[in-house]
Amino acid sequence: MNKPSPLVLAFIALQDALSGTYAALSRPKLRLMVKLADGPVSVSDLAEKLHISSPAVSQMIDKLSHEGYVRREGFGEDLRVVRIALTPDGQKALDDGLEAFEERVAELMVTLSGDEAHQLADLINRMLAR
Repeated sequence: MNKPSPLVLAFIALQDALSGTYAALSRPKLRLMVKLADGPVSVSDLAEKLHISSPAVSQMIDKLSHEGYVRREGFGEDLRVVRIALTPDGQKALDDGLEAFEERVAELMVTLSGDEAHQLADLINRMLAR
């Protein structure tokens, strides 16, 4: 096997540096709940946005529902179609988690100037806009 490129290793190291818990939320739960911030979303849409399987999303939703952070809502006349929404407690947990995540990102960015931080954000956004 070929050795991974320095860029690949840097992205893996960045993921490692950002793993952990943010307020009451693990990073995977935080990622899922961010996708709910603009309103209810179906399980299949969440799976697509998160690039994970629907069963994996369902397991996370079960845990978040048990914790009181999300609820399942019927959608339209087809009772099989369910959307996932944040509860008020979930919105609070998300707000707290994002604040803690932002603090962690700030810790990682401390060695960059303001201009470098903006350049990095621009480059990442350009990569993701493809």
